[in-house]
Amino acid sequence: MEKEKILDIKNLTVLVNERFLVKNVTLSMEEGDCLGIIGEDHSGKTSLIKTITGSLPISDGEVFLLGRDVAKNQRDVGDVGLCLDPPVFFKYQTVMQNFLYLCSLSGKVDKQKILFALNKFNLAHKMKSYVIFLSYYEKKLMALALAYINRPKLMILDEPFKGLPSASIQDMKDYIAELQENGTHVIIASRYYSPIESICNKFVFMEGRTVKSTLNHEQCEKYSQENTFAFIQVKYPNYCGKMIMQQFGIDVKILGKKILFEADEDLTTEIVKFFTKNKISIHKAGYLNKAHERIFANLTPYFKEDAN
Repeated sequence: MEKEKILDIKNLTVLVNERFLVKNVTLSMEEGDCLGIIGEDHSGKTSLIKTITGSLPISDGEVFLLGRDVAKNQRDVGDVGLCLDPPVFFKYQTVMQNFLYLCSLSGKVDKQKILFALNKFNLAHKMKSYVIFLSYYEKKLMALALAYINRPKLMILDEPFKGLPSASIQDMKDYIAELQENGTHVIIASRYYSPIESICNKFVFMEGRTVKSTLNHEQCEKYSQENTFAFIQVKYPNYCGKMIMQQFGIDVKILGKKILFEADEDLTTEIVKFFTKNKISIHKAGYLNKAHERIFANLTPYFKEDAN
């Protein structure tokens, strides 16, 4: 039996003021999936989320969310809970005042549902507290509780672990696991692979406002264990990448502002000295150690000298 598609995106492009926010993105999410969207800041993660929920206009392509064409039903997102980062509330109002007002914008206010959600996320004792006095983690829980009130079929979480103390990360994971157990599908956008590795079963890697690759757990493990790259971060990576190829005779990859290459510590030191001698500033240098960095590095093709 074919699984229901929760999300189906085909050749999506979003162009605003002659600037690409999303470029030619194709991906899907089926019933039972938990989708992770991974990428650095400005990779297009948040823009993609906003487009999925109808907050940004579609320039080209199609987005079907829970069977509905988003372009034709931009305001019909009642089955979707959205938590953007950073969480934004009226800081000089209490938690309950925020919930009463924000719930009134989407329809009838149900105080029982609000109280249930506040209890669910351990915020009931804070309902009379002013938002300005809450911790960042408590504001994250507020956003989660607000999105949860109408028991959405799909919950989209933008950087749910960002800025949290380590003690609170497991609590957040437990909340997400409970959402899944209760039948809510989850999409998580994150800069890093490691916090969502145990939660998601499908991972979309984004760079340059488009999808670089879609991988499962096994593929992520394979790529993260392949070649380990040294890197230098410079202002003009293409120009400096050509210099490394010509001077040292090694192949390089370009990932954002980083030049990646396979080299031992001695050769890496020689490359750093070469640029220093030629008065080219190096912003950062080292080895890629984090899983998502190594996955991105192994997905990136080698740089060609005739590339623009």
